[in-house]
Amino acid sequence: MIAMMFNDTCNVIGVEEFSIFDSELEKLIKNGEYVLGNKSLTKEPLSAVTRNEDREWSDIVTWAIRALIQGEMNGLMRNPQLCNNDTILESNSTRLNYDQSVYCVGNYGEIFNRRFGENKRSSMNTINKGSPMIYSTPLGDIFGTNNDFQVMDEMIDGGVLKRVKSRKGDVLRCGVVVSFDDVNITSVDYCHVLAAALFNGDFEAVEFLTFRENDDVAYESLSHGIIDALAGAVVNFEGDVDRGFSYSTPYYYRDKESSVECYAFATRG
Repeated sequence: MIAMMFNDTCNVIGVEEFSIFDSELEKLIKNGEYVLGNKSLTKEPLSAVTRNEDREWSDIVTWAIRALIQGEMNGLMRNPQLCNNDTILESNSTRLNYDQSVYCVGNYGEIFNRRFGENKRSSMNTINKGSPMIYSTPLGDIFGTNNDFQVMDEMIDGGVLKRVKSRKGDVLRCGVVVSFDDVNITSVDYCHVLAAALFNGDFEAVEFLTFRENDDVAYESLSHGIIDALAGAVVNFEGDVDRGFSYSTPYYYRDKESSVECYAFATRG
């Protein structure tokens, strides 16, 4: 597409920002021969993709990437002296040393700068240190006219969805972690949100079970199917990889001492 600018096929193009980095077009922009707009037309988050039948492997991929971000946040950098360069593979994913991802390859910022050059990161791709953290991930045409919501019945032959739909009264059982702040009060609203999505707008189709903070009974209830989802869960490595729970996109962030806690739904893996 950039070539079409050079041969005068077109005089305006829209391309991914990273495709301009270190290209001939970037040199011409710096020389004033072309102008780069300052408005993004789309937001396209890029990620790694794995098959969904191997939860452990998906967790490993996810936490390897999170280690890069955590490394930059905490000042860890590429360090060949700390890179073990060991070919022994642990059979237990909880024993993997994700710091090696940083020491051997680099933290998120180092990798970005190495591939795209210094000072090329937009605010969207910088490490958050107190600025807004809620980001709208593109969902596609979910409100289009071609969606057939009856496919939900065909997606899962068993599982939580079928259990909820077959339950007497058609009701969601939502666990809420209770504490003395607005975070967990808000979690009640998110249970209503989930119920509305499940029951075509019936946000009242939910039964609440409450649990105290740091109470393992909440996760035991989730494991045994007593509740369908747990709202107000703090996203953490142990719950994801070691105990096999899945976390939704975080809906609330809170500073706590020297770290940031992410609150989300927890479900069975």
